[in-house]
Amino acid sequence: MGSGGLGLLVGLSAVALQPAPATAQEYALTSPAGDSLRFELADLRVMLEEARILYDDLVEDPRVLYILGFGPPASVDAPDPAYPWNAVSPTSDSTVDVVTPGNLREADRAYYNYAVMRMREVRTEDPDDPCDALVAREEMVLSSFVDGWVLARTLFGGPGFAPLDELAFARAAGHLRPLLAARGDASVGACAAAWAEANPGAVGAYEDWRADAFPELGTPAEDAGSGDGAEETEGAAEADDTADAADSGSAP
Repeated sequence: MGSGGLGLLVGLSAVALQPAPATAQEYALTSPAGDSLRFELADLRVMLEEARILYDDLVEDPRVLYILGFGPPASVDAPDPAYPWNAVSPTSDSTVDVVTPGNLREADRAYYNYAVMRMREVRTEDPDDPCDALVAREEMVLSSFVDGWVLARTLFGGPGFAPLDELAFARAAGHLRPLLAARGDASVGACAAAWAEANPGAVGAYEDWRADAFPELGTPAEDAGSGDGAEETEGAAEADDTADAADSGSAP
């Protein structure tokens, strides 16, 4: 990456990857429903070491230019910029943009984890691989993001953000793959919808779990809107029918 950006990144890494002093041997995340995920300090240290290795890769890898920045804040009502598959955008097999939402700066290591793991996939994946293989690999890449998010929320005291907390709880509950399919993970493209269509039971079980564990995130219907789009579509169809009728009436 560019020398100016590299100097800044190296300076930031010395601060960003130093854990706050621990006062207990166990850390926890709590969902809005009151469920808890508990992490032993030893497990967090393993995640931290992996984050450091991936960050070193991001700084030193001569084959990939990582363009890092901060973007507008994400919100629970508009979470899309926070999902890693939207924040990390490979533009080729050697260039990737990483835009961390401005209100989630403490989670930058999570996005860096995801960026390095995603680019490894970009550089090695076969476009002819079946959707199941692509989704399985994205689940692994997304799990690396979850590790970074857990570090941000526990060792480093970062603020909670329900759509990303959900990723950690979904992984623990075995729902990470249907989550990425149901939420339209852009890294797998059309395979997200194809996998969801082929595995409706898994997606349904995930959505039921989500409604209980993270009720403030809404249902699939609420995610898609209140139905105004359908009404507009019907209105457009009626207008087209009227235009067709007028055209046929004026024909010689």
